[in-house]
Amino acid sequence: MFLTKELQLQDYMIENHPPKFALQFHWPKKIEKTETMDDYYSTWSTQNPDIQAFQINRSKLERDMTKMVIDQGVKYYHGRVKDIDINSSGGAHSVDIQILSNEENFEDHFEIDRVTIQAEYIVDASGRNFAIGSRTDNLLKDPKDLYGLQNASTWVRVKNVDKKLFDFNNPNVTASWYYATNHFFGPGYWIWMIPLERGSHDFSIGISYHRDKIECNQLNTQEKFMKFLEKNQKLVYNLISSGEIVDFHRWPKIAHTSRVFYSHDNWAVIGDAAAIFDPFYSTGISMMAIEIECLTELLKYKLNKDTNGYNLRLKLFNGLITSLTKIFCHLIKKHSDHLGNASVMSWRIYIESSSYFGIDIPSYIGKYHLCPDFIKIFLDAHPSILAVRDTMLETLDDINNRGLNIGFMDNHRGGQLKIVNWSPITSWDSDECLALCKYDRQRLNLPYCLQRITTYQLIAYTMLYIKAYGWRAMFNNNYLFIARNLLSQIPKYYIGSWIHYFKNFSKPNNDYFESVKNEFEQQYSYSVKNQHVPF
Repeated sequence: MFLTKELQLQDYMIENHPPKFALQFHWPKKIEKTETMDDYYSTWSTQNPDIQAFQINRSKLERDMTKMVIDQGVKYYHGRVKDIDINSSGGAHSVDIQILSNEENFEDHFEIDRVTIQAEYIVDASGRNFAIGSRTDNLLKDPKDLYGLQNASTWVRVKNVDKKLFDFNNPNVTASWYYATNHFFGPGYWIWMIPLERGSHDFSIGISYHRDKIECNQLNTQEKFMKFLEKNQKLVYNLISSGEIVDFHRWPKIAHTSRVFYSHDNWAVIGDAAAIFDPFYSTGISMMAIEIECLTELLKYKLNKDTNGYNLRLKLFNGLITSLTKIFCHLIKKHSDHLGNASVMSWRIYIESSSYFGIDIPSYIGKYHLCPDFIKIFLDAHPSILAVRDTMLETLDDINNRGLNIGFMDNHRGGQLKIVNWSPITSWDSDECLALCKYDRQRLNLPYCLQRITTYQLIAYTMLYIKAYGWRAMFNNNYLFIARNLLSQIPKYYIGSWIHYFKNFSKPNNDYFESVKNEFEQQYSYSVKNQHVPF
Protein backbone atom coordinates (compact mmCIF):
# COMPACT_ATOMS: atom_id res chain seq x y z
CA MET A 1 0.00 0.00 0.00
CA PHE A 2 2.91 2.36 0.61
CA LEU A 3 4.29 1.79 -2.89
CA THR A 4 1.01 1.60 -4.76
CA LYS A 5 -1.29 3.97 -2.85
CA GLU A 6 1.03 6.50 -1.23
CA LEU A 7 3.66 6.68 -4.00
CA GLN A 8 1.07 5.93 -6.74
CA LEU A 9 3.25 3.25 -8.34
CA GLN A 10 0.52 0.65 -8.87
CA ASP A 11 0.92 0.38 -12.65
CA TYR A 12 4.70 0.52 -12.43
CA MET A 13 4.79 -2.30 -9.86
CA ILE A 14 2.44 -4.49 -11.92
CA GLU A 15 4.50 -3.98 -15.04
CA ASN A 16 7.96 -4.33 -13.52
CA HIS A 17 7.92 -6.57 -10.43
CA PRO A 18 6.60 -10.07 -9.78
CA PRO A 19 3.49 -10.58 -7.64
CA LYS A 20 3.95 -11.80 -4.08
CA PHE A 21 1.64 -14.50 -2.77
CA ALA A 22 2.44 -14.27 0.91
CA LEU A 23 5.14 -15.91 3.03
CA GLN A 24 5.30 -19.71 2.96
CA PHE A 25 7.12 -21.87 5.49
CA HIS A 26 8.67 -25.35 5.14
CA TRP A 27 10.21 -27.70 7.72
CA PRO A 28 11.90 -31.00 6.75
CA LYS A 29 10.02 -34.08 7.97
CA LYS A 30 13.44 -35.73 8.31
CA ILE A 31 16.65 -33.72 8.22
CA GLU A 32 18.36 -36.32 6.05
CA LYS A 33 15.68 -36.24 3.31
CA THR A 34 14.88 -32.91 1.63
CA GLU A 35 14.78 -33.62 -2.11
CA THR A 36 11.15 -32.75 -2.94
CA MET A 37 8.37 -30.69 -1.36
CA ASP A 38 6.77 -33.97 -0.24
CA ASP A 39 9.64 -34.16 2.25
CA TYR A 40 8.42 -31.04 4.10
CA TYR A 41 5.67 -29.96 6.46
CA SER A 42 4.50 -26.75 4.85
CA THR A 43 2.12 -23.85 5.30
CA TRP A 44 1.10 -22.67 1.84
CA SER A 45 -0.72 -19.51 0.82
CA THR A 46 -4.26 -20.59 -0.05
CA GLN A 47 -5.61 -17.53 -1.85
CA ASN A 48 -4.64 -14.25 -3.46
CA PRO A 49 -3.86 -11.50 -0.96
CA ASP A 50 -6.53 -8.96 -0.07
CA ILE A 51 -4.01 -6.21 -0.76
CA GLN A 52 -1.84 -6.71 -3.83
CA ALA A 53 1.78 -7.39 -2.92
CA PHE A 54 5.00 -7.57 -4.91
CA GLN A 55 8.43 -9.18 -4.83
CA ILE A 56 10.71 -6.16 -5.09
CA ASN A 57 13.82 -6.31 -7.24
CA ARG A 58 15.64 -3.67 -5.20
CA SER A 59 18.31 -2.68 -7.72
CA LYS A 60 15.68 -2.26 -10.43
CA LEU A 61 13.31 -0.32 -8.14
CA GLU A 62 16.07 2.03 -6.95
CA ARG A 63 17.30 2.65 -10.50
CA ASP A 64 13.80 3.35 -11.82
CA MET A 65 12.79 5.56 -8.88
CA THR A 66 16.00 7.57 -9.25
CA LYS A 67 14.97 8.38 -12.83
CA MET A 68 11.41 9.19 -11.69
CA VAL A 69 12.50 11.77 -9.12
CA ILE A 70 15.06 13.31 -11.49
CA ASP A 71 12.25 13.73 -14.02
CA GLN A 72 10.25 15.46 -11.27
CA GLY A 73 13.00 18.03 -10.76
CA VAL A 74 15.17 16.58 -7.98
CA LYS A 75 18.83 17.59 -8.16
CA TYR A 76 20.84 14.37 -8.31
CA TYR A 77 24.58 13.89 -7.78
CA HIS A 78 25.98 10.56 -8.94
CA GLY A 79 28.67 9.83 -6.39
CA ARG A 80 29.67 9.02 -2.84
CA VAL A 81 29.23 10.99 0.35
CA LYS A 82 32.78 11.41 1.64
CA ASP A 83 32.03 13.57 4.66
CA ILE A 84 29.20 15.34 6.49
CA ASP A 85 29.62 18.37 8.73
CA ILE A 86 26.63 18.38 11.11
CA ASN A 87 25.79 21.89 12.29
CA SER A 88 24.32 21.47 15.77
CA SER A 89 23.57 25.18 16.18
CA GLY A 90 20.70 25.19 13.69
CA GLY A 91 22.55 26.32 10.56
CA ALA A 92 22.97 24.46 7.31
CA HIS A 93 24.88 21.17 7.16
CA SER A 94 27.72 20.59 4.67
CA VAL A 95 27.94 17.44 2.56
CA ASP A 96 31.18 16.60 0.74
CA ILE A 97 30.45 14.52 -2.38
CA GLN A 98 32.83 12.60 -4.60
CA ILE A 99 31.26 12.79 -8.10
CA LEU A 100 31.74 9.54 -10.02
CA SER A 101 31.63 8.52 -13.66
CA ASN A 102 28.64 6.48 -14.78
CA GLU A 103 29.96 3.23 -16.27
CA GLU A 104 27.60 0.25 -16.32
CA ASN A 105 29.66 -1.67 -13.74
CA PHE A 106 29.95 0.07 -10.38
CA GLU A 107 33.49 -1.26 -9.94
CA ASP A 108 34.56 0.75 -13.02
CA HIS A 109 33.42 4.13 -11.63
CA PHE A 110 36.12 6.74 -11.04
CA GLU A 111 36.20 10.23 -9.54
CA ILE A 112 35.54 13.07 -11.97
CA ASP A 113 34.78 15.93 -9.55
CA ARG A 114 34.37 16.90 -5.92
CA VAL A 115 31.57 19.18 -4.68
CA THR A 116 30.26 20.42 -1.36
CA ILE A 117 26.57 21.18 -0.94
CA GLN A 118 24.66 22.90 1.86
CA ALA A 119 21.44 21.44 3.28
CA GLU A 120 19.14 22.62 6.04
CA TYR A 121 17.96 19.05 6.63
CA ILE A 122 19.65 15.74 5.81
CA VAL A 123 17.86 12.41 5.39
CA ASP A 124 20.26 9.47 5.48
CA ALA A 125 18.93 6.69 3.23
CA SER A 126 22.41 5.33 2.47
CA GLY A 127 21.71 1.79 3.67
CA ARG A 128 24.63 0.01 5.31
CA ASN A 129 27.00 2.82 4.32
CA PHE A 130 25.61 4.66 7.40
CA ALA A 131 26.40 8.14 6.11
CA ILE A 132 25.30 9.71 9.41
CA GLY A 133 25.48 6.72 11.75
CA SER A 134 29.17 6.12 11.03
CA ARG A 135 29.98 9.82 11.70
CA THR A 136 28.03 10.12 14.94
CA ASP A 137 27.43 7.94 17.98
CA ASN A 138 24.00 7.00 16.65
CA LEU A 139 24.53 3.44 15.39
CA LEU A 140 23.87 0.48 17.73
CA LYS A 141 25.31 -2.91 16.79
CA ASP A 142 26.02 -4.50 20.16
CA PRO A 143 23.87 -7.59 20.85
CA LYS A 144 22.90 -6.12 24.24
CA ASP A 145 21.00 -3.41 22.31
CA LEU A 146 19.37 -6.06 20.09
CA TYR A 147 17.91 -8.54 22.58
CA GLY A 148 21.04 -10.64 22.16
CA LEU A 149 20.63 -10.94 18.39
CA GLN A 150 23.78 -12.02 16.54
CA ASN A 151 22.97 -13.10 13.02
CA ALA A 152 24.57 -13.19 9.59
CA SER A 153 23.60 -13.89 6.01
CA THR A 154 24.93 -15.42 2.81
CA TRP A 155 23.11 -15.42 -0.53
CA VAL A 156 23.33 -15.78 -4.28
CA ARG A 157 21.36 -14.57 -7.25
CA VAL A 158 20.72 -17.32 -9.75
CA LYS A 159 19.08 -17.25 -13.18
CA ASN A 160 17.36 -19.74 -15.48
CA VAL A 161 16.58 -22.36 -12.85
CA ASP A 162 14.53 -25.45 -13.68
CA LYS A 163 11.08 -24.40 -12.49
CA LYS A 164 9.84 -28.01 -12.51
CA LEU A 165 11.91 -28.65 -9.37
CA PHE A 166 9.48 -26.36 -7.54
CA ASP A 167 6.32 -26.66 -9.56
CA PHE A 168 2.77 -25.62 -8.71
CA ASN A 169 0.90 -28.89 -8.77
CA ASN A 170 -1.79 -28.77 -6.10
CA PRO A 171 -5.48 -28.07 -6.88
CA ASN A 172 -6.33 -27.22 -3.25
CA VAL A 173 -5.20 -23.58 -3.41
CA THR A 174 -5.81 -20.59 -5.66
CA ALA A 175 -2.49 -18.79 -5.17
CA SER A 176 0.91 -19.35 -6.73
CA TRP A 177 3.49 -21.20 -4.67
CA TYR A 178 6.28 -20.16 -7.02
CA TYR A 179 5.63 -16.40 -6.74
CA ALA A 180 5.82 -16.36 -2.95
CA THR A 181 8.60 -15.82 -0.46
CA ASN A 182 9.43 -19.37 0.53
CA HIS A 183 11.20 -20.08 3.83
CA PHE A 184 13.05 -23.37 4.48
CA PHE A 185 13.98 -24.06 8.10
CA GLY A 186 16.70 -25.79 10.02
CA PRO A 187 18.33 -25.55 13.47
CA GLY A 188 19.44 -21.94 13.95
CA TYR A 189 18.82 -20.85 10.36
CA TRP A 190 16.25 -20.26 7.65
CA ILE A 191 16.62 -20.00 3.89
CA TRP A 192 14.74 -17.64 1.60
CA MET A 193 13.78 -18.24 -2.02
CA ILE A 194 12.46 -15.14 -3.80
CA PRO A 195 11.63 -14.77 -7.52
CA LEU A 196 13.16 -11.60 -8.99
CA GLU A 197 11.43 -11.27 -12.35
CA ARG A 198 8.19 -12.28 -14.01
CA GLY A 199 8.66 -15.49 -15.99
CA SER A 200 12.46 -15.35 -16.08
CA HIS A 201 13.07 -18.06 -13.43
CA ASP A 202 15.60 -15.86 -11.65
CA PHE A 203 15.87 -16.07 -7.87
CA SER A 204 17.50 -14.57 -4.83
CA ILE A 205 18.31 -17.51 -2.57
CA GLY A 206 20.08 -17.08 0.73
CA ILE A 207 20.45 -18.14 4.32
CA SER A 208 19.95 -16.06 7.46
CA TYR A 209 21.65 -17.79 10.36
CA HIS A 210 22.45 -17.27 14.02
CA ARG A 211 26.09 -17.24 14.99
CA ASP A 212 25.61 -19.20 18.21
CA LYS A 213 24.61 -22.16 16.02
CA ILE A 214 26.62 -21.60 12.81
CA GLU A 215 30.01 -19.89 12.53
CA CYS A 216 30.52 -17.32 9.79
CA ASN A 217 33.51 -19.22 8.39
CA GLN A 218 31.17 -22.15 7.65
CA LEU A 219 29.33 -20.06 5.03
CA ASN A 220 31.88 -17.47 3.89
CA THR A 221 32.38 -18.80 0.34
CA GLN A 222 30.08 -19.83 -2.46
CA GLU A 223 31.46 -23.37 -2.32
CA LYS A 224 30.74 -23.72 1.42
CA PHE A 225 27.26 -22.25 0.91
CA MET A 226 26.44 -24.83 -1.77
CA LYS A 227 27.84 -27.69 0.29
CA PHE A 228 25.69 -26.60 3.23
CA LEU A 229 22.58 -26.62 1.03
CA GLU A 230 23.47 -29.98 -0.49
CA LYS A 231 23.67 -31.52 2.98
CA ASN A 232 20.74 -29.74 4.65
CA GLN A 233 18.28 -28.51 2.00
CA LYS A 234 18.77 -30.66 -1.10
CA LEU A 235 15.76 -29.26 -2.96
CA VAL A 236 17.18 -25.73 -2.75
CA TYR A 237 20.61 -27.01 -3.75
CA ASN A 238 19.16 -28.75 -6.81
CA LEU A 239 17.24 -25.61 -7.77
CA ILE A 240 20.40 -23.45 -7.72
CA SER A 241 22.43 -26.14 -9.48
CA SER A 242 19.89 -26.25 -12.30
CA GLY A 243 20.57 -22.59 -13.14
CA GLU A 244 23.48 -20.18 -13.39
CA ILE A 245 24.77 -18.30 -10.35
CA VAL A 246 25.03 -14.57 -11.15
CA ASP A 247 26.78 -13.37 -7.99
CA PHE A 248 27.56 -14.24 -4.37
CA HIS A 249 27.13 -12.02 -1.29
CA ARG A 250 27.55 -12.23 2.48
CA TRP A 251 26.97 -10.09 5.56
CA PRO A 252 28.88 -11.31 8.65
CA LYS A 253 26.59 -9.08 10.74
CA ILE A 254 23.01 -8.13 9.85
CA ALA A 255 21.34 -6.55 12.85
CA HIS A 256 21.67 -2.94 13.93
CA THR A 257 19.50 -0.06 15.09
CA SER A 258 19.81 3.63 15.96
CA ARG A 259 19.69 5.71 19.11
CA VAL A 260 17.80 8.52 17.35
CA PHE A 261 15.73 8.40 14.17
CA TYR A 262 14.66 12.05 13.89
CA SER A 263 17.23 14.40 15.44
CA HIS A 264 16.86 17.86 16.97
CA ASP A 265 19.90 18.73 14.82
CA ASN A 266 17.80 18.52 11.64
CA TRP A 267 18.71 15.11 10.31
CA ALA A 268 16.99 11.75 10.08
CA VAL A 269 17.90 8.14 9.33
CA ILE A 270 15.53 5.82 7.46
CA GLY A 271 15.52 2.34 5.94
CA ASP A 272 18.56 0.14 6.39
CA ALA A 273 20.55 3.20 7.46
CA ALA A 274 18.28 3.33 10.52
CA ALA A 275 17.61 -0.28 11.51
CA ILE A 276 17.35 -3.81 10.23
CA PHE A 277 17.26 -7.04 12.21
CA ASP A 278 16.40 -10.00 9.99
CA PRO A 279 14.54 -10.28 6.67
CA PHE A 280 12.33 -13.04 8.12
CA TYR A 281 8.93 -11.27 8.01
CA SER A 282 9.91 -8.83 5.25
CA THR A 283 9.76 -6.10 7.89
CA GLY A 284 12.27 -3.78 6.18
CA ILE A 285 9.70 -2.23 3.84
CA SER A 286 7.14 -2.04 6.68
CA MET A 287 9.51 -0.07 8.90
CA MET A 288 10.58 2.11 5.99
CA ALA A 289 7.00 3.02 5.05
CA ILE A 290 6.19 4.27 8.55
CA GLU A 291 9.57 6.04 8.91
CA ILE A 292 9.09 7.92 5.63
CA GLU A 293 5.48 8.91 6.30
CA CYS A 294 6.34 10.18 9.79
CA LEU A 295 9.31 12.09 8.38
CA THR A 296 7.16 13.62 5.63
CA GLU A 297 4.59 14.74 8.20
CA LEU A 298 7.35 16.13 10.41
CA LEU A 299 8.87 18.18 7.59
CA LYS A 300 5.47 19.64 6.68
CA TYR A 301 5.32 21.21 10.12
CA LYS A 302 8.90 22.40 9.82
CA LEU A 303 8.32 24.02 6.42
CA ASN A 304 5.16 25.65 7.72
CA LYS A 305 7.20 27.03 10.65
CA ASP A 306 4.81 25.47 13.17
CA THR A 307 7.39 25.12 15.95
CA ASN A 308 5.05 23.66 18.57
CA GLY A 309 3.58 21.11 16.15
CA TYR A 310 7.05 20.21 14.90
CA ASN A 311 8.57 19.73 18.36
CA LEU A 312 5.61 17.61 19.53
CA ARG A 313 5.87 15.32 16.52
CA LEU A 314 9.65 15.18 16.65
CA LYS A 315 9.42 13.72 20.16
CA LEU A 316 6.46 11.40 19.49
CA PHE A 317 7.56 10.14 16.08
CA ASN A 318 11.03 9.37 17.41
CA GLY A 319 9.44 7.50 20.32
CA LEU A 320 7.12 5.63 17.96
CA ILE A 321 9.87 4.48 15.60
CA THR A 322 12.13 3.56 18.52
CA SER A 323 9.37 1.40 20.04
CA LEU A 324 8.35 -0.16 16.72
CA THR A 325 11.92 -1.11 15.87
CA LYS A 326 12.29 -2.71 19.31
CA ILE A 327 9.19 -4.80 18.60
CA PHE A 328 10.50 -5.79 15.16
CA CYS A 329 13.81 -6.78 16.76
CA HIS A 330 11.95 -8.70 19.46
CA LEU A 331 10.24 -10.72 16.69
CA ILE A 332 13.64 -12.35 16.07
CA LYS A 333 14.48 -12.93 19.73
CA LYS A 334 15.03 -16.66 20.48
CA HIS A 335 14.84 -17.51 16.77
CA SER A 336 18.09 -19.37 17.14
CA ASP A 337 16.42 -21.95 19.38
CA HIS A 338 12.98 -22.07 17.72
CA LEU A 339 13.49 -21.98 13.94
CA GLY A 340 14.10 -25.70 13.44
CA ASN A 341 11.15 -26.84 15.59
CA ALA A 342 8.12 -27.02 13.26
CA SER A 343 5.63 -27.26 16.10
CA VAL A 344 6.97 -24.38 18.19
CA MET A 345 7.79 -22.14 15.23
CA SER A 346 4.46 -22.65 13.45
CA TRP A 347 2.63 -21.56 16.61
CA ARG A 348 4.95 -18.60 16.95
CA ILE A 349 4.40 -17.54 13.33
CA TYR A 350 0.64 -17.97 13.76
CA ILE A 351 0.44 -15.67 16.80
CA GLU A 352 2.88 -13.10 15.39
CA SER A 353 1.00 -13.04 12.08
CA SER A 354 -2.22 -12.31 13.96
CA SER A 355 -0.61 -9.20 15.44
CA TYR A 356 0.62 -8.08 12.04
CA PHE A 357 -2.75 -8.45 10.34
CA GLY A 358 -4.92 -7.51 13.29
CA ILE A 359 -2.93 -4.52 14.56
CA ASP A 360 -0.17 -3.32 12.24
CA ILE A 361 -2.07 -3.29 8.95
CA PRO A 362 -5.28 -1.62 10.25
CA SER A 363 -3.29 1.04 12.13
CA TYR A 364 -1.27 1.73 8.96
CA ILE A 365 -4.35 1.92 6.73
CA GLY A 366 -5.98 4.36 9.16
CA LYS A 367 -2.74 6.41 9.40
CA TYR A 368 -2.83 6.15 13.17
CA HIS A 369 0.97 6.28 13.20
CA LEU A 370 0.63 9.98 12.33
CA CYS A 371 -1.79 10.70 15.19
CA PRO A 372 -0.12 12.11 18.35
CA ASP A 373 -2.92 10.87 20.65
CA PHE A 374 -2.62 7.31 19.34
CA ILE A 375 1.17 7.39 19.63
CA LYS A 376 0.92 8.37 23.31
CA ILE A 377 -1.40 5.40 23.97
CA PHE A 378 0.91 3.09 22.03
CA LEU A 379 4.00 4.24 23.93
CA ASP A 380 2.21 3.62 27.25
CA ALA A 381 1.28 0.10 26.12
CA HIS A 382 4.72 -0.73 24.68
CA PRO A 383 6.25 -2.26 27.87
CA SER A 384 3.30 -4.63 28.34
CA ILE A 385 3.49 -5.69 24.67
CA LEU A 386 7.10 -6.78 25.16
CA ALA A 387 6.28 -8.38 28.54
CA VAL A 388 3.60 -10.58 26.94
CA ARG A 389 6.01 -11.54 24.16
CA ASP A 390 8.76 -12.40 26.64
CA THR A 391 6.33 -14.60 28.55
CA MET A 392 5.29 -16.36 25.35
CA LEU A 393 8.93 -16.97 24.39
CA GLU A 394 9.67 -18.36 27.85
CA THR A 395 6.84 -20.84 27.41
CA LEU A 396 7.96 -21.79 23.89
CA ASP A 397 11.48 -22.34 25.28
CA ASP A 398 10.06 -24.80 27.81
CA ILE A 399 8.04 -26.60 25.13
CA ASN A 400 11.09 -26.74 22.87
CA ASN A 401 13.44 -27.99 25.60
CA ARG A 402 11.00 -30.71 26.64
CA GLY A 403 10.43 -31.81 23.05
CA LEU A 404 6.64 -31.47 23.27
CA ASN A 405 4.49 -31.74 20.15
CA ILE A 406 1.84 -29.02 20.45
CA GLY A 407 0.56 -29.47 16.91
CA PHE A 408 1.17 -27.71 13.62
CA MET A 409 -0.45 -24.33 12.95
CA ASP A 410 -1.05 -22.93 9.47
CA ASN A 411 -0.91 -19.14 9.46
CA HIS A 412 -2.90 -19.00 6.19
CA ARG A 413 -6.03 -20.85 7.28
CA GLY A 414 -8.84 -19.87 9.62
CA GLY A 415 -10.88 -22.02 11.99
CA GLN A 416 -7.90 -23.79 13.55
CA LEU A 417 -8.78 -22.88 17.13
CA LYS A 418 -12.14 -24.73 16.96
CA ILE A 419 -13.82 -22.24 19.29
CA VAL A 420 -13.98 -19.63 16.51
CA ASN A 421 -14.27 -20.08 12.75
CA TRP A 422 -12.37 -16.99 11.67
CA SER A 423 -8.73 -16.08 11.92
CA PRO A 424 -6.98 -12.71 11.77
CA ILE A 425 -5.04 -13.83 8.73
CA THR A 426 -7.91 -14.91 6.50
CA SER A 427 -10.53 -12.55 7.96
CA TRP A 428 -8.51 -9.71 9.41
CA ASP A 429 -10.59 -6.88 7.88
CA SER A 430 -13.01 -6.81 10.81
CA ASP A 431 -13.99 -3.17 10.22
CA GLU A 432 -14.40 -3.71 6.46
CA CYS A 433 -11.85 -0.99 5.76
CA LEU A 434 -11.00 -2.47 2.35
CA ALA A 435 -14.55 -3.26 1.28
CA LEU A 436 -15.78 0.21 2.27
CA CYS A 437 -12.62 2.10 1.24
CA LYS A 438 -12.02 3.52 4.72
CA TYR A 439 -8.75 5.13 3.73
CA ASP A 440 -9.20 8.60 5.22
CA ARG A 441 -7.11 9.36 8.29
CA GLN A 442 -8.42 7.62 11.42
CA ARG A 443 -11.67 6.68 9.65
CA LEU A 444 -11.02 3.00 10.27
CA ASN A 445 -12.25 1.89 13.71
CA LEU A 446 -8.92 0.74 15.11
CA PRO A 447 -10.21 0.14 18.68
CA TYR A 448 -12.70 -2.35 17.23
CA CYS A 449 -9.89 -4.12 15.37
CA LEU A 450 -7.85 -4.23 18.58
CA GLN A 451 -10.79 -5.59 20.55
CA ARG A 452 -11.29 -8.39 18.02
CA ILE A 453 -7.64 -9.35 17.70
CA THR A 454 -7.01 -9.24 21.46
CA THR A 455 -9.97 -11.57 22.02
CA TYR A 456 -8.68 -13.87 19.30
CA GLN A 457 -5.16 -13.91 20.69
CA LEU A 458 -6.50 -14.73 24.17
CA ILE A 459 -8.19 -17.80 22.66
CA ALA A 460 -5.01 -18.68 20.75
CA TYR A 461 -2.85 -18.46 23.88
CA THR A 462 -5.40 -20.54 25.80
CA MET A 463 -5.27 -23.28 23.19
CA LEU A 464 -1.47 -23.11 23.09
CA TYR A 465 -1.14 -23.63 26.84
CA ILE A 466 -3.75 -26.40 26.89
CA LYS A 467 -1.88 -28.16 24.07
CA ALA A 468 1.34 -27.93 26.05
CA TYR A 469 0.18 -28.58 29.63
CA GLY A 470 -3.41 -29.81 29.51
CA TRP A 471 -6.14 -28.20 31.61
CA ARG A 472 -3.72 -27.53 34.47
CA ALA A 473 -2.40 -24.79 32.17
CA MET A 474 -5.21 -22.62 33.54
CA PHE A 475 -3.12 -22.34 36.71
CA ASN A 476 0.18 -21.80 34.88
CA ASN A 477 1.76 -18.52 35.99
CA ASN A 478 2.82 -17.56 32.47
CA TYR A 479 -0.66 -18.21 31.10
CA LEU A 480 -2.30 -16.25 33.92
CA PHE A 481 0.02 -13.29 33.27
CA ILE A 482 -0.82 -13.22 29.55
CA ALA A 483 -4.55 -13.76 30.17
CA ARG A 484 -4.75 -10.97 32.77
CA ASN A 485 -2.86 -8.62 30.49
CA LEU A 486 -5.09 -9.28 27.46
CA LEU A 487 -8.33 -9.29 29.47
CA SER A 488 -7.46 -5.90 30.93
CA GLN A 489 -7.19 -4.45 27.43
CA ILE A 490 -10.47 -5.73 25.96
CA PRO A 491 -12.89 -3.44 27.92
CA LYS A 492 -10.81 -0.37 26.99
CA TYR A 493 -10.87 -1.32 23.32
CA TYR A 494 -14.60 -2.09 23.49
CA ILE A 495 -15.43 1.33 24.96
CA GLY A 496 -13.03 3.00 22.52
CA SER A 497 -14.71 1.29 19.56
CA TRP A 498 -18.12 2.71 20.54
CA ILE A 499 -16.65 6.17 21.09
CA HIS A 500 -15.11 5.99 17.63
CA TYR A 501 -18.39 4.74 16.15
CA PHE A 502 -20.47 7.61 17.55
CA LYS A 503 -17.85 10.24 16.73
CA ASN A 504 -17.80 9.08 13.10
CA PHE A 505 -21.44 8.05 12.74
CA SER A 506 -22.34 10.90 10.38
CA LYS A 507 -19.04 10.86 8.46
CA PRO A 508 -18.73 9.12 5.08
CA ASN A 509 -16.54 6.07 4.86
CA ASN A 510 -14.46 7.80 2.21
CA ASP A 511 -14.50 11.53 1.45
CA TYR A 512 -13.51 11.10 -2.20
CA PHE A 513 -16.38 8.82 -3.11
CA GLU A 514 -18.80 10.88 -1.05
CA SER A 515 -17.88 14.01 -3.02
CA VAL A 516 -18.34 12.13 -6.32
CA LYS A 517 -21.76 10.93 -5.21
CA ASN A 518 -22.84 14.40 -4.08
CA GLU A 519 -21.66 15.97 -7.31
CA PHE A 520 -23.56 13.35 -9.31
CA GLU A 521 -26.77 13.92 -7.38
CA GLN A 522 -26.56 17.70 -7.77
CA GLN A 523 -25.40 18.03 -11.37
CA TYR A 524 -26.05 14.92 -13.44
CA SER A 525 -29.02 14.82 -15.83
CA TYR A 526 -29.91 12.60 -18.73
CA SER A 527 -32.54 13.14 -21.40
CA VAL A 528 -33.95 10.33 -23.49
CA LYS A 529 -34.61 12.89 -26.21
CA ASN A 530 -30.96 13.55 -26.73
CA GLN A 531 -29.42 10.15 -27.51
CA HIS A 532 -27.50 10.90 -30.70
CA VAL A 533 -23.70 10.56 -30.65
CA PRO A 534 -21.91 13.82 -31.44
CA PHE A 535 -19.16 13.78 -34.09
